[in-house]
Amino acid sequence: MDREAAQRRLVEKARAGEKRAFNALYRQYAPVVYSLARHMMRDDEAAADVTQETFVRAWRALDSLNDPQAFGGWIRMIALNQVRDWARAHRPTGSLDADSADQVPRQWADESIGPAEQLEISEQQQQVRDAIARLGEDQQVVVVMHHLEGKPVADISRELGIPLGTVLSRLARGREALRRKLAPHVED
Repeated sequence: MDREAAQRRLVEKARAGEKRAFNALYRQYAPVVYSLARHMMRDDEAAADVTQETFVRAWRALDSLNDPQAFGGWIRMIALNQVRDWARAHRPTGSLDADSADQVPRQWADESIGPAEQLEISEQQQQVRDAIARLGEDQQVVVVMHHLEGKPVADISRELGIPLGTVLSRLARGREALRRKLAPHVED
């Protein structure tokens, strides 16, 4: 049995209420969902929480998945929505006090560059993540899959169950939208 048929069978079994099948889907896709959330959030603990919530939501909404072969794209869409919900709920209030300082994600400093450069890079990364988060869902999924997860467009086409030309079109429109959104932040 090929991989696509095996996945379709797992999804169909999970839709029928078989928890073992859903657990197999979880084992297969949890690393993908976690990686996506981690790329977008830069917070290990929050990414783990979003991953868990994504699969809870997926379990509850499994009957709404029309095409079992599109599970990979569908679960990513749920994850992206969870990342957005988390970001809205955890927006900074504008000041850091002793209690909120513990919530700031810690990253090891790159000692080859100074603090000002580190801050600039961090701000640029946040601007890119924010711009990606503001893309339409169709564009966001293909941009994240291709540029953050490193997936070839043919794999994206197969996982989302959409034609290759549609993936290329969404990717081009997503890149153009990102270029426009980030243009004010780019020096000429």
